[in-house]
Amino acid sequence: MLNILLADTDQDNIKNIRTYLKGTFANLRVVEALTDHNRDIIDAVKELQPQLIIADIRYFEKYGYAAMRDIHERYPDMRFIVYGYYNDSEHMEHSRDFGVLEYLYRPLRRADLSRVLHAAISYFDKSDESRRVEQGLEEKYRERLPAYREILLRDLLLGHIDNDAEIYRSFDYFGIDFDKGFAVFIIRIDDFKKHILTRDETEKHMLSFKIDHITRNQLKEYHIETAITDFNTIAAILGGYEDIDKTISLLESLKGEIFQRINARVTIGLGRTYDLPTEIAVSYREADSALHYRFHLGEDSVIPIHYVEKYNALTYKYPMEKETRLVFAAVTGEYDYCRQLLEEIFDALKNAGHLPENMLPKLAMNILLSINRCVNERGIPMESGFTAFFSSSELLRMSGIDEAFNYLDRTLKNFCDYIVRYHERTDDELIDRAKSICEERYFETINLPKIAAELGVTPEYINRLFIKRENKPVIDYIMRLRLDKAKNLIRETTLSDDMIAVKLGFDDGRQLRSVFRQYEGINASDYRLQYATLSSQIKEGKRV
Repeated sequence: MLNILLADTDQDNIKNIRTYLKGTFANLRVVEALTDHNRDIIDAVKELQPQLIIADIRYFEKYGYAAMRDIHERYPDMRFIVYGYYNDSEHMEHSRDFGVLEYLYRPLRRADLSRVLHAAISYFDKSDESRRVEQGLEEKYRERLPAYREILLRDLLLGHIDNDAEIYRSFDYFGIDFDKGFAVFIIRIDDFKKHILTRDETEKHMLSFKIDHITRNQLKEYHIETAITDFNTIAAILGGYEDIDKTISLLESLKGEIFQRINARVTIGLGRTYDLPTEIAVSYREADSALHYRFHLGEDSVIPIHYVEKYNALTYKYPMEKETRLVFAAVTGEYDYCRQLLEEIFDALKNAGHLPENMLPKLAMNILLSINRCVNERGIPMESGFTAFFSSSELLRMSGIDEAFNYLDRTLKNFCDYIVRYHERTDDELIDRAKSICEERYFETINLPKIAAELGVTPEYINRLFIKRENKPVIDYIMRLRLDKAKNLIRETTLSDDMIAVKLGFDDGRQLRSVFRQYEGINASDYRLQYATLSSQIKEGKRV
């Protein structure tokens, strides 16, 4: 049932609308009719809560647009049908901004009223359906909220979120009780291949789930969040600052509980504790690395990275993903982005404290070799060889961190300049090839995707190049070629529009005439007449 509020000072009009609605629309109900200008319509709407208001636009004259705007802002799902005289057109059209579905002109005809009411019913039916779909999605989302929570934890472990404020907002949203102090430990099932041979599919897949449950239960007095990262691996973030020996004792007890409960032995790797949530990924990499020591120290043990790598302050903090981005930015010639990434990499190096001997030359060489490898993979020709961009003797002599930064910055600037020039040349060649395709095959059914496929680029890229170099998109370039040929044929032959259209790749003469008028600003027939007249005048001149 759709509740309707009527508003009009003309009581006869109200009566007619009411009678028509009652006799024709069983699913529409008039909750009240306002006929007094002095009645505050906003108060009435608040009290009656109609879904649809059918009103004379002049009923709002006392309030102007303010009343409609206020109603729309307070009740965004409420809609209007308004009517008025022809000189109210501008007012009614403008009112669409405030939730008006339709407007009608006086005198109201039943056919028009029927049309707009059916449109309104259809609108509300679709809105209800959209609302039901949205509510269903929200319910499914709430059901899957734990899965999204686990996605967040995985992103933290992998270092995909690099903003502490954003992480803390996510903690609040998911109800994660962390403040400061973050250590990661990883539980990995020993001899997992043997387990999967002796257990059925359900038991095999349940192993990590059971270990996750045991871990949460065993450490429930602590701030802990877990994520299953593999069939045989569980990662856990431990909040706060616990004494390292106490943490090891807790994990030893956990290891024993897991064996008692599910008869599976595990090895646990433990990372260092860090202050900020963005450093969870650092502790995770440390915990993962600690697990590799089980091949030397034995399985079924707890291995803290703090014990096996006491002095390593760089490996796990080095922003390797930024180095990877730096390489790809260089190969695309984006020097500004290269410099930004280089600054971030060297800031991380400075914060790491003491650097191992000869590390800076090796780091710089590794970055340059990665760029060279990427260049070769992409088939970008290096006219003087890649070594022309850097001095190996200077690279080997560098010692200070500022010297290394300046060296790489200068090298990347020269290399990016070369890449930009290379892309400019290849773009010129690409445009020339595209223009040749258009000029040779303008009369075929050829389109942007086909041209792009032949050139081995995306349609968006070649179209963007055309706009940049030719000041027009590809389709306009093709149309211009066709129209130039069309004008020649109109001037020099007696072919009909249909025959010219067939020759030039148009569907028919009507399409040719339409495109001709759009691009030339003149009808094809008028153009033909102009040149027929001019030709006749030239002939007459010759006779004289």
